[in-house]
Amino acid sequence: MLLIFRRGDPDVHGELTDTGLSELYRHPAPTSGAWLRTNFITSLDGSIQGPNGRSGGIGTPSDQHVFALHRAHCDAVLVGAGTARTERYRAVDLAPWQREVRREEGLSDFPLLVIVSASLDLDPAIATASAAACGSVLVVTSERPPIDRLAPLVDAGIEVLGSGRSRVDLRGAVAQLAERGFRRLLCEGGPRLHRDLLAADLVDSLSLTLAPSVVGGTGSRTTVGPALDASPGFQLDFAVYADDHTLFTQYVRA
Repeated sequence: MLLIFRRGDPDVHGELTDTGLSELYRHPAPTSGAWLRTNFITSLDGSIQGPNGRSGGIGTPSDQHVFALHRAHCDAVLVGAGTARTERYRAVDLAPWQREVRREEGLSDFPLLVIVSASLDLDPAIATASAAACGSVLVVTSERPPIDRLAPLVDAGIEVLGSGRSRVDLRGAVAQLAERGFRRLLCEGGPRLHRDLLAADLVDSLSLTLAPSVVGGTGSRTTVGPALDASPGFQLDFAVYADDHTLFTQYVRA
């Protein structure tokens, strides 16, 4: 991979080693509160879904590696219930090299999977993974969850956290996660959750991958929902170009 831009030192560019790439994607660790990073891939025509309706449909080998690198550096993976169902999420398991990165960073063996769901319309199988060893799962909902859907999740070993009375309070949920030590937060979607996190002014950095493909159709954008009243400003932090023609960017709060 080739580093083509770095904020504060635009003349720095060149080939990145695996270590250099990992350093670039190291997740900030605030001493208080949380640092929330979002990560999306889009096609050249702006879709976050391939013809199969899933983000993997536009993925590339380099994107798969960077996606895994993001997970290696975070305390918790945050995802909306709709995306969890569509993308068939399960408790996070990791490859040996990801676990080695975590050991070097002093992180737990696996990141926590946090699913945001007001309805609790989730398959309890999300608590399992293809590998024997995996992380835990926590579901964030309102303080008045559907009781009939609560017991199956709890019976599967999933912790359910209430935040907000009639709807999920994202600010409160992020604060509670930070208090528990989950300060490096990685949101992998979906677009409605991303929009609501932006509206709540909770997004500190945004990783956006541009895939070298077009899909047409009616694929979703990285945000869905009402227009933002006051869009937070972002500035380019770095840009990386991969041999498979994928472009990686990261933006941080201006």
